[in-house]
Amino acid sequence: MANATQVRPVETTPPGPPGRRTARLPGVDGIRALAVTAVLVYHLSASWLPGGYLGVDVFFVISGYLITRLLVAERAGTGRISLRHFWLRRARRILPPLFPMLLATVVLTALVHRSALHQLRTEVLGALTYTSNWVQIAEHHSYFAKFGDPSVLQHLWSLAVEEQFYLIWPLVVVLILLRGRRRLALVAGLGAIGSAAAMAALFQPGGDPSRVYFGTDTHASGLLIGAVLAIAWPAASAAPGPWPRRRLAATATAAGLGAAGIGLGFWLLGQYSDATYRGGILAVSAATAVLIVGTGHGRTPIGALLALRPVRWLGARSYGLYLWHWPVLVLGDRIFAQRTVIVGAIEVSVAVLLAAGSYRFIERPVLTHGYRGALSRAWRSVQGRTSARRGGLITAAGATAALCVFAVVTLLHAPAAPVSGLDRQLAAAQLAAKQPPAVEPTPDAVAPSPSASPSPAGPPPGNQISALGDSVMLAASPALRHQLPGIQIDAKVSRAMQKGPGIISGWAHRGALRPVVLLGLGTNGPFPADMLEGIIGQLGPDRTLYLVNVYLPTRPWGGEVNHTLTKVASGHTNVHLIDWRSAAGAHQNLLWPDRIHPRPGAGADLYARTVVEAMSTPMRAAPPGRVQ
Repeated sequence: MANATQVRPVETTPPGPPGRRTARLPGVDGIRALAVTAVLVYHLSASWLPGGYLGVDVFFVISGYLITRLLVAERAGTGRISLRHFWLRRARRILPPLFPMLLATVVLTALVHRSALHQLRTEVLGALTYTSNWVQIAEHHSYFAKFGDPSVLQHLWSLAVEEQFYLIWPLVVVLILLRGRRRLALVAGLGAIGSAAAMAALFQPGGDPSRVYFGTDTHASGLLIGAVLAIAWPAASAAPGPWPRRRLAATATAAGLGAAGIGLGFWLLGQYSDATYRGGILAVSAATAVLIVGTGHGRTPIGALLALRPVRWLGARSYGLYLWHWPVLVLGDRIFAQRTVIVGAIEVSVAVLLAAGSYRFIERPVLTHGYRGALSRAWRSVQGRTSARRGGLITAAGATAALCVFAVVTLLHAPAAPVSGLDRQLAAAQLAAKQPPAVEPTPDAVAPSPSASPSPAGPPPGNQISALGDSVMLAASPALRHQLPGIQIDAKVSRAMQKGPGIISGWAHRGALRPVVLLGLGTNGPFPADMLEGIIGQLGPDRTLYLVNVYLPTRPWGGEVNHTLTKVASGHTNVHLIDWRSAAGAHQNLLWPDRIHPRPGAGADLYARTVVEAMSTPMRAAPPGRVQ
């Protein structure tokens, strides 16, 4: 994510004949600060900002705008565009902060998360070749799955998208500008619409949207909207001098509309929402362009707020903060058993300090003086110090070189990730699921009727039950099949509630939806109550639904998930809550060390017994209120 393109003379003045220097826009750093804060909050799993990940799209618009602005200004000032110098400037901006982050990540991963080294080798290669997003697509990584071990370098997907844009877009600009700026704006606009259309077309409701989210082809709309803005509004509005009242009012209105649009996107556009991928990301990108127009110069109230020194300070360091925050969060979670408020504050503080150090000692010197100039000044600084301090600096340089060697050797000889007992259990459960059921459902088993509801004498027959769940249910599926012979189970690792409607719709279409439905989803993240209400509507009043709540002592969204389940269940006579949370909490010795999944044998039996007992006495549910 090379979004933090600094608009300084070293960045904006092309080599060779003097060109036009682009005016600095003080509000842009503030918008960067807003964007990186949203991403950071989202990655901290704050449920009150479900669309915080869209901060990346705000960065995309800024990058597309500033890069195109630089290219167009160079063409206007010199009559040509030096692609060589453009790409060198991009490398000077992107690579110096990236390398130390990669080095530190490899070393720390080797110390605290050794099982991730084998995967990390591929990810480092993707980072060095500008292909991180395609590597993650090829490896079927999910950006949105909130459970399991995430990729330590997953966040570099956005940097790869921008780097690919930096390689291709200047060539397009050089060719199309020969036919005029309007033609270039048309190409950029059509490209933005085409990319958004491809995202909408490839998005599959109920599925994991990571492919369309990671793909350069489907996620370039923000970069191209920024390019359109750079051509249509090259920041002439930032010219000094008094402004007419109408102009101030118009820009203030633009700032308000842009900020409102971005805020609504952050608040409303969840990761699995259809609207996000069918115009939502495009709308947030357009709102960002409007906000740049309204705040770039800092003359509106919102622009003045974004131009405050602390906000601009954070925005200027947003690239470094984006680079460092994700490895810090992932590796920090390996060090600490649980991310409490204090742990989260420590992790954020460490990321901010690393970003500040990167800006002070790496980014700023290289941007100001270039590679050679920065190295020359550093060498002169070493020579000018006392022998003791000079020795300390030389020792530090030697240690850094040793760490580089260690990182390379570690990656080259990274062992394959060991298979855990839980992984073996889940794999065995998946294999068992492919075997034919012990009891086949009768032809009329899928027809709902009032008699399908269980009685106090016992649970309904297994051939009357359709079960849909995530890895927790998958781990317990052998015991469920043993205690409820003939039960239909579709459980999968990393499955979220957002996939439920599509699977249930498929069952209904095939005539495979049974009178009793067992739903065990929620381990992988929160979901809105209306999504669950939609599932209840799909099932209709004649089917009985059992909701299994979650036991997630190490995940911050457990309380929210259980509160939603309890609230929705209390509003329907045919919906009942199964209190797995209490059962698991009372028998933690039957869980794996992650304190979430039941162990084979007694742990899986506990899950199945909890389900059977609840189905035998359907009115026994978890008490109302917020279940943690």
